[in-house]
Amino acid sequence: MKALYKVLEEIKKYKELLADIRELDFKIEEYEENFIRDSKSMPDIKSSKTNNVKSMVQMALENKENLLMQKAKKKMRLKRIDNALSILSDEERDIIQIVYIDCKRYCMVQEKLNLSYQRIKQLEKQAAGKMEKYIFINE
Repeated sequence: MKALYKVLEEIKKYKELLADIRELDFKIEEYEENFIRDSKSMPDIKSSKTNNVKSMVQMALENKENLLMQKAKKKMRLKRIDNALSILSDEERDIIQIVYIDCKRYCMVQEKLNLSYQRIKQLEKQAAGKMEKYIFINE
C-alpha cells in the first residue's frame, strides 16, 4: 500500500515538474544572455589575469551544465509518468488525470464517468499498481 501511495504522490507532481522545466529553461536562457553580455563588456585582458578569466568561464560553464542536468532529470521523471499513464485504460487514466494531475474532487470523476466512489477508488488502486514499475524503475 505504501508503494501505491508513493506512485500517486509522484503523479501529483506532474504540473510542478512541467513548471520546474520551464523555469530551468528561463534560467538557462537568462544565464546565456548575461554571459554573452558580460563577456562583451570585459576589457582586454593581460596575461596575468588570464587564469582568473578562465576560472570565471569554467564556473559559468559548470553552472549552465548543472542547470541542464537538473532539467534532464525532471524531464525523465515526466517521461516516466507519461509512459506509466499510457498503459492505463481510459477510465483509469481519466481518474488519475482528474484527481491527481488536475487536482479535482472525486465527485468530478463520479459525474464524468458515472461511477460510484468505491469503484473509482478500486480503479485508482489498480492504476497505481500498474504504474508503479514504470515510475520507479531504479528502486
